[in-house]
Amino acid sequence: MASKGTASHNSSHSGSHSAAHTEPHETDLAAGSSGIADLTRQQMANTASITGALLRAMDSFQQTQQNMIQRAALLQERTADRLRSATSPIELVAIQSTVVLSSLSEWGQYSQELMLASLKAQSEFMRPAELQQQSAAQAANTAGPLFQAWQSVFSAPMSGTMPNVARHH
Repeated sequence: MASKGTASHNSSHSGSHSAAHTEPHETDLAAGSSGIADLTRQQMANTASITGALLRAMDSFQQTQQNMIQRAALLQERTADRLRSATSPIELVAIQSTVVLSSLSEWGQYSQELMLASLKAQSEFMRPAELQQQSAAQAANTAGPLFQAWQSVFSAPMSGTMPNVARHH
């Protein structure tokens, strides 16, 4: 009978103790868990931002290539029409030299468009990196309580500072 009374007393004592008093390492753990969840959310958002920037950069390069291909196709169609109507060898040479000059001009324009697309992509990639640096600094500040809780879990039993812990000898 004495054991039943002791067991009910121990369970009611431990229940009232845990409800009435929260250990500091438990609040640190809760704050740190929240910080880790926030860090995870921010990392996922940064990954989505970088993926979006990558896709926009790919689209920009694809549009540049598409424009170049359309201009090259138009040049070849015009060249074919001019070659069909050419009547002398000198006219053929003039048409071919015009094609060479047009191709060089087209190459220069294509190079400029690629450089512009590259600069646009670079600015897109720099924006998420700046946001990521800001969120990493914020996450480091937020995760501090988690590290403190983790440290207190291991250091408290060694130093004997955890109250209400039954020691078995």
